[in-house]
Amino acid sequence: MIELALPAGTIKEAITAFNAGADAVYFGMKEFSARKGAGNFSAEDLSRIRRFALENRKKIYITVNTLIDDSSLSELYTTLKTIDCYGCDGIIIQDLGVASIIKRDFPELPLHGSTQLAVHTVSGVKALQKIGFERVVLSRELNLQEIREIRKACPDIELKVFIHGALCYGFSGLCMASHLITGRSANEGSCAQICRSWFYCNETGERAYPFSLEDLDAGRLVRDLMDAGIDSLKVEGRLKGPEYVDAVTRYYRAIIDGKDEKPYKHAVAVSFQRKCGTGFLLPLNPNHREITTGPFPGHRGEEIGRVLDQRGRKLLVESERRIKQHDGLMVLLHDKGLEAPYRFPARVVEARGDRTILTLPDDTRLPSLAPLYMISDSSLNMKAISTSLPLMKKSFPASITVESCNITIEAGETKAEYEITTEDSSKSAIEVISTIFSQSGESFVQLSPIEIINRTGMELFYINPSRLKNIRRDFLEKLSQQTEDKREYKTAETEANDSLILPPRKLIAGKRTPWNLDGKEIDGRTYFSFPAVRYDEAKVFNEIEEKAVKAVNPVIGLNNIGDLLFCWKHPEYAYFADIYLYLANRETASLLKELVPSLTGGYLWLEREKYEAPWPFAPTIVKDYRPPLFISRACYRHDGLGLSCKDCTKHNTFHAEQNGRKYIIYSDDCNTIVCEEERERKTFTVNSL
Repeated sequence: MIELALPAGTIKEAITAFNAGADAVYFGMKEFSARKGAGNFSAEDLSRIRRFALENRKKIYITVNTLIDDSSLSELYTTLKTIDCYGCDGIIIQDLGVASIIKRDFPELPLHGSTQLAVHTVSGVKALQKIGFERVVLSRELNLQEIREIRKACPDIELKVFIHGALCYGFSGLCMASHLITGRSANEGSCAQICRSWFYCNETGERAYPFSLEDLDAGRLVRDLMDAGIDSLKVEGRLKGPEYVDAVTRYYRAIIDGKDEKPYKHAVAVSFQRKCGTGFLLPLNPNHREITTGPFPGHRGEEIGRVLDQRGRKLLVESERRIKQHDGLMVLLHDKGLEAPYRFPARVVEARGDRTILTLPDDTRLPSLAPLYMISDSSLNMKAISTSLPLMKKSFPASITVESCNITIEAGETKAEYEITTEDSSKSAIEVISTIFSQSGESFVQLSPIEIINRTGMELFYINPSRLKNIRRDFLEKLSQQTEDKREYKTAETEANDSLILPPRKLIAGKRTPWNLDGKEIDGRTYFSFPAVRYDEAKVFNEIEEKAVKAVNPVIGLNNIGDLLFCWKHPEYAYFADIYLYLANRETASLLKELVPSLTGGYLWLEREKYEAPWPFAPTIVKDYRPPLFISRACYRHDGLGLSCKDCTKHNTFHAEQNGRKYIIYSDDCNTIVCEEERERKTFTVNSL
């Protein structure tokens, strides 16, 4: 049976998901999660949900899916020790350096490749499998046929596919918009959601949301994914609350189990839902339905009717669904090409059939026949969720020896002796000792099973219970300290080899892309750069093969994990880690050097300007190049501007503005690259030399 995995921003959502029928949940710890805005999990939360999952045959996956620089490796190591202490069913990562540390020091943690790795090809999956990954979360830009082809070519690794929730405009892991515009890095979990903000589109002369993609609802395609042999279905939404998690879980649980999902669609819509569709899962044929949200990028809920008439603050509406007191309602008002939401609580004056008279909170005039949306349902309010789950504890067999004046406890490698007073009694203290020492309170360790040896010379005796409880607390603290994982991150001993100092990155870029397949001859070397995104991978590899063999001293840039298969096939060439393979730390650099011995160097993660030695080679710092904001499979011409595919040249250039910044948009073969216009034009001047 296929797995249904739900997001959990906090332990509340995790419990909600499991209670509603989820097979698994995924969540982040307090650090190194791609959703910093979520509540995320403490060590205690992890302990509680891990025990619950084990006892109820559920699974938990932990996201450590951000890029991590050298200065944070020690803190990362502490987080990994916490996860390793309790265990999990998979750790979802983006940074290859994290994978290297886990393989070396935490081999019991299964590696899962995050969608942040932008894996969308057979080579990408196979490369991760060779590195040691057990599961890959595929990019959300793939269609069903491409997913089937990957499944067929990679039968021995688990595949996970997104089926519901928000879609990013740019490929996950490749988006630089937030970093470039606000300084908040999406690769560190602080995305500012630039794609959800409005832009002025020069070609239409209007403000619009051309980069705001509709939400994904793959309910009608779940059976196809099951037939394709996908192992896990993933719902997006770690920033959403328990109501969303509950509704979406029940919706997809019904579909997977072959039951009627219609009773749950309303709850899904009112919990949170933009305009929605099947995203990229169905091929985007010419003149396909636009997959952007249109002039309003926010929560629409469910369209339930329309406005009929208004007199002052009295509003007459026609509705297919009964409107109840305190339901949340919304009408969209047009404002300079955009739609502004007017939200109001339902104050029902009178209801007759499908018509209802409501009282508005103010005198806002609503347009006649405007669609009416329900954005919350007062009857669906959830009861408070208890998070008081028992802790997961490490159990240690214990031996307790009782003598007339002392008691000795041994567990693990811990041994302690305590003074006591024993007195004659009509009852035995053995049962009392067993009961007290079987308890552990808030400690993360417990004694089980317990062997009690009586050497008091008395069959019946008494020991003060308060004294026994104090002894137990002290011993458990000693046991906890002595069993604590005291490992610390140690910088690997490595010497920097002679490395190639790469040319300014702007010289390697193509005219309409941040990579180039044609080759740029610079200082006696010819630099190629693999595309970070490609759908006909064999064609790309063949093109490089044909050109590299004729080039002068070819050096080939790697921009996707799938490029490793080309390296292994062609060890005769020199390679460098290009800007999208993300050299964020020394661990990543060392792993890549191990995997590709002919790796001559690479560009440092372009969101950083310094690194901490030692490294196996000196990375080249990117100072002169600003990468694209977005690299997208959505077509700006059709999906963003709403233009017909008829007479399209397949190679278009557009312009947009926002808050004084100017952007140039390249729409080639229905894919889109968005760059900052002024800086990019300077780059073109240099490239043309």
